[in-house]
Amino acid sequence: MGETLDRHPTSAFSSSEVDVSIELDARIENGSAGAGAGATTAADVLANKEVRIEDGGDCSPGISGKTLLKVNTMPIQTSNIDQLESDSSQHKLERSKTEVHKHNKFLPEEAAKIFDDKIPVHRKDYGHRVRLATHSNFKEFVLTAGLEFFALGGDPKILAGYMVKNKGFLPSGPSEIPVQRNQMKEIIYSLLPACKDPDPESGIPFEAEAIIANPPAYGHTHVAEALKIPIHIFFTMPWTPTSEFPHPLSRVKQQAGYRLSYQIVDSLIWLGIRDMINDLRKKRLKLRPVTYLSGSHASESNVPHGYIWSPHLVPKPKDWGPKVDVVGFCFLDLASNYEPPESLVNWLKAGDKPIYIGFGSLPVQEPAKMTQIIVKALESTGQRGIINKGWGGLGNLEEPKDFVYLLDNCPHDWLFLQCKAVVHHGGAGTTAAGLKAACPTTIIPFFGDQPFWGERVHARGVGPAPIPVEEFSFNKLVEAINFMLDPKVKQSALELAKAMENEDGVEGAVKAFFKHYRPKKAEQESEPEDSTVFSIRRCFGCS
Repeated sequence: MGETLDRHPTSAFSSSEVDVSIELDARIENGSAGAGAGATTAADVLANKEVRIEDGGDCSPGISGKTLLKVNTMPIQTSNIDQLESDSSQHKLERSKTEVHKHNKFLPEEAAKIFDDKIPVHRKDYGHRVRLATHSNFKEFVLTAGLEFFALGGDPKILAGYMVKNKGFLPSGPSEIPVQRNQMKEIIYSLLPACKDPDPESGIPFEAEAIIANPPAYGHTHVAEALKIPIHIFFTMPWTPTSEFPHPLSRVKQQAGYRLSYQIVDSLIWLGIRDMINDLRKKRLKLRPVTYLSGSHASESNVPHGYIWSPHLVPKPKDWGPKVDVVGFCFLDLASNYEPPESLVNWLKAGDKPIYIGFGSLPVQEPAKMTQIIVKALESTGQRGIINKGWGGLGNLEEPKDFVYLLDNCPHDWLFLQCKAVVHHGGAGTTAAGLKAACPTTIIPFFGDQPFWGERVHARGVGPAPIPVEEFSFNKLVEAINFMLDPKVKQSALELAKAMENEDGVEGAVKAFFKHYRPKKAEQESEPEDSTVFSIRRCFGCS
């Protein structure tokens, strides 16, 4: 038997979404802009800014493991002066976009009418204003992209560390409970300010008219209920009950329990946060508290959902209704502006294509031992390898190896094209980047949705069965490498990449949003049950 990494006992449920972000959209009324809250409004986001959904496995912004929906970030009528000001400082960028919108005003229903399948969404201006609410360490990333920023509570590094240590939401011991609850409380209590507070720096007013969020924002549907505005859920992992596969945070193996697993996960999470949700509803939102049972998904929800993955990898389940869309993967183009270090270019030219091995921002408990296993497996199979040091501290070699290149951050959309295969943790964005590059893929899941993606990759024939990180060993890695080197596996990867080639997740997301969007009208304010304007009392607003 080969060496195996030791792991502490962990709980059964997890989430890779350590990064919570919501997007809010506001209309400019009477020449005044509303900017600032911390969520991105659906209409705004899909207007002419960007919709960003994080792959929680990769916590560092700007790395291609992230999934970002990117639409035109400057309005069509922007002048050269505005663009120069945008380039000069992030703060001016934020203000100049707001000023432009004062003269470029559309009602949400007008923006929906402008949508035309014949015009690429990247070239259209829907007149919306976008605020993106996420963790503070992404502020520069958001502002550089041309969006308004608002800080959500919670620390992604603390969240990531907790999730890896406990392998999910459920704590491994009593001392872990306050850590998770404090983080969740910070997120939940920052949602309402994200939707209605003025911009913290400029003081410009903001009032969301629609919300795009992911399920781990926890209180988003309750805020939407209080504000009587539409909400649309977008996510990179399934959260809608189906009989075709289990909830990614469950460990259900029998098909008979697949659909029930969604209710189980929802109920367990709800038990841990219902006191915080009810406190939010009563004290901040002025809504009635949620009862013990009404917080879970006792009935189907009206909330539309969009899932950001390729239907060629995971087709839309037959039991998902018309409110659910699979829009395709979304990619942030970093390769076109990337200049690799000369040492990397020379190393790549010196031999065959390498195998990439890296685990992004996830902490590795025994980095030296894992590095030793990786190097031995590469040497045994006669392969060259690129080891991404990441946050886990991989790559501390006792002596340099000419068949190993140690790498810091590098855009995956550039790097994976240089590789023959990839081994990684299975974050949704990293998985998408590897498959787009036609790389056979081995996934070493740590927690959350990562086992789900490992199983999907294996089922599609483009990689071996996933190897849980606690089972990572020399023998299993050698077997995985040999599996990926099989010409039939490479052919399957090429076929999948070809099928994904013309997919446009941004286009799909915009279409999905406008398909379900029902703008609030004055006469509807007394009837909040219509379509996506609803009175929901569920944790996540899942269908």
